[in-house]
Amino acid sequence: MVVSIQLLYFIVLSFLFSLVIAPFYLFEPKTIPINVSPTVELHGNFLHITDFHPDSNYVSNVTARSRCHEVFQDTKRPKHMKKGISGPWGAPATVCDSPLSLIDATFEWLEKNWKNKIDFVIWTGDNARHDNDDNIPRTPEEIFTSNRMIAEKFLKTFGDEKNFRKPRGPHFIPIIPSIGNNDIHPNNIITSGPNELLTILYNIWSPFIPKGQHKTFLNGGYFYTEVIPNKLMVVSLNTLYFYKANTAVNGCKAGSQPGTIEMKWLNDVLKKARKHGMKVYLTGHVAPRAKQYTRSCYRKYGRLALKYHDIILGHFYGHSNMDHFFFINAKAVRGRRRPKFLVDDVDNTDINDDNEDIYDEDYDDDDDDYDVNNEYEEEEEDDGDEIESQKVDDYDDNDEEEDGKIETNVYDVDKYTRRLLNHYDKVLPRSKGLVEKEYAVVHINPSIIPTFFPALRIFKYNTTVATKDYTKDDTIDDVDSTRKRRKHRPSVTNTFLTPLGYTQYFINLTHANLYPNITPEYTIEYNTWDDYHMKDLTISSWLQLAQKIVTRGLRSSLWKKVQEHLMVGTRSLIRRKKKKSYEPADSREKGPEDYMVSELAF
Repeated sequence: MVVSIQLLYFIVLSFLFSLVIAPFYLFEPKTIPINVSPTVELHGNFLHITDFHPDSNYVSNVTARSRCHEVFQDTKRPKHMKKGISGPWGAPATVCDSPLSLIDATFEWLEKNWKNKIDFVIWTGDNARHDNDDNIPRTPEEIFTSNRMIAEKFLKTFGDEKNFRKPRGPHFIPIIPSIGNNDIHPNNIITSGPNELLTILYNIWSPFIPKGQHKTFLNGGYFYTEVIPNKLMVVSLNTLYFYKANTAVNGCKAGSQPGTIEMKWLNDVLKKARKHGMKVYLTGHVAPRAKQYTRSCYRKYGRLALKYHDIILGHFYGHSNMDHFFFINAKAVRGRRRPKFLVDDVDNTDINDDNEDIYDEDYDDDDDDYDVNNEYEEEEEDDGDEIESQKVDDYDDNDEEEDGKIETNVYDVDKYTRRLLNHYDKVLPRSKGLVEKEYAVVHINPSIIPTFFPALRIFKYNTTVATKDYTKDDTIDDVDSTRKRRKHRPSVTNTFLTPLGYTQYFINLTHANLYPNITPEYTIEYNTWDDYHMKDLTISSWLQLAQKIVTRGLRSSLWKKVQEHLMVGTRSLIRRKKKKSYEPADSREKGPEDYMVSELAF
């Protein structure tokens, strides 16, 4: 009896003590390095790599006019891209795809330097050569064989041999692939799933697709992976359902369209992630650009990007090959407000409102049946943040879609960079204050294919977690409510999972090709800390960088640096090749992106 009384007394005393002491610990932020589980060790790094374009027909020491295929072929491509001889490791700034030697060198370098130092891989498509040689047309078998080869190289490079025999051990770090427009046959065209194409890609990528999402991929070619369980997910989007060049589908307006279905799926995934306190990276091949996506898909993507800006840490894409970034802002994706008699006294115009129906058929500004020229005239006048499409000169009437091969209409990389500068100027906020929620930053990763020099990026992110990231006076965030104030958002403030910066690695092929018997290594081209003086990769940091670029202008050393990075170190090479002394030219020369980039307007 005495023991029972003493025990009761101890319990009551402990309870009272906890009431006095606990609040000080409950609301005191404590910063500790996180270790998600005994089997997961975070290194704080991840890889973004894209656009391999391996070409098994590549031949060294032949003219670029043959597309490095030995057999001469005339071409409509820019003259500077037909100049030069293919080297053993690639032909920079030419029409040629990647030799297998460059692909092997890339994975050898990754295995040697980063095998056990990164946490996950973002891999954004185009794992087959271009269909640009009528003498050697692509076949479905070649395309899928090429995709399988790249997939197997990822498994080998980032596999964990120690765990191969353990039934429950992780065999490799999370690898998140996405479908490129050249990963399919014919290129650009994919119908709604399920279909044979998605089944084949599923069979190739099944090691990368988490259990429970196999059906989702077979139905649409998209999925997500929790790269840090219960903390961080990476979403792989099938951007070809949003892509204007995919004539098998029709935007994101009709409920039966695969693009609409994918957008609804994405909304559900983001809503679920927010509810469970998770953060998200959105990835895919074709970037959300007004000239690349159908109008309805572009605006729906933009609305989702801003609606969930508090949990989306970044938007990572490939396809365009040029290293740069641009913004999606609220003004460009909101569109016109509906008449008040359609609103029924309910304000649905707030893009961050969880009750907003972004699939509402009454939004007639999402109509995909519109004239492109009228669209840009309208948006330039109303929004002032879109860059009009490049003009096609009269003498070059042949640069158009022919036999399913998309020719391009962006000729001058210097002109494009000036338009990029104009984009930064027009989208920047005109008033001071917290405006991060009005913007999303889209990152375009440079490619392995040597349109310029081959390049890849290693990102660093914050692995330090605050056990309580609020104080007693703050509004405590209920995970079931999305309307309450979120003070520590990693997309806005440097906190757990915030991307801190990246280092870009490249191979100078001009130098590497001088040594055919020495496997080249990637070296540092630049990083965001030293070259751009960015403390992190939050939205505010990107806005500040854009402001610096605009303020200092076209003649500044910063802008020259941006241009050099955009062309991944080949700016001087391209200028030399464009000189008459390099090779006689009888007409205006064009830039290397005429080969690769088709819809570069914002």
